[in-house]
Amino acid sequence: MNVPFNVEIGCSGNPQPGYIHCDRFFDRSNHADVDVVCDAAVLPFGDGLVDSVLMFGVFEHFGYFEVQEVLLEVSRVLREGGSFKFDVPDFNWFLERYLHPELLEDGRTEEWVLHSLFGWQRHGLDFHRWGWSKRRLEDFLRKPNWNFIDVRFLGRQWRDPESNHLIYECKKGDG
Repeated sequence: MNVPFNVEIGCSGNPQPGYIHCDRFFDRSNHADVDVVCDAAVLPFGDGLVDSVLMFGVFEHFGYFEVQEVLLEVSRVLREGGSFKFDVPDFNWFLERYLHPELLEDGRTEEWVLHSLFGWQRHGLDFHRWGWSKRRLEDFLRKPNWNFIDVRFLGRQWRDPESNHLIYECKKGDG
């Protein structure tokens, strides 16, 4: 019987159970949570060995061209039929709240919206380098480059009370 081989990229201080936790950022705040220190574009796993890749709160930290390298690497390590699940802030949702602050709830402020769009900037890796809308992200994920045979929108809510994120799962095809 094969044991599932699951990888979480960018776990930082919030690792999900059942995954090998990888992060480029490593210091005293997360040293107990990170199993493998590596860059998401250079994963230290063999071709087609990983059953699933999880990446929450990370996708937006890559620029447009960098995220392409990351997706090629995710596709390389995933087995056929393996899944890639991730979230990304919904650029349109945050932009709408910036332009119409009366839509903000629960004490949210313009500053919170700006940090959500551009990163909290607490350290050198805490910047958001690209913004994604649902339409643009789906077009991007359906490119043949990544070998995804199924791109599914799973929902909008992850950790915030608002529905301000886009959550996707992509299945790898043969290739």
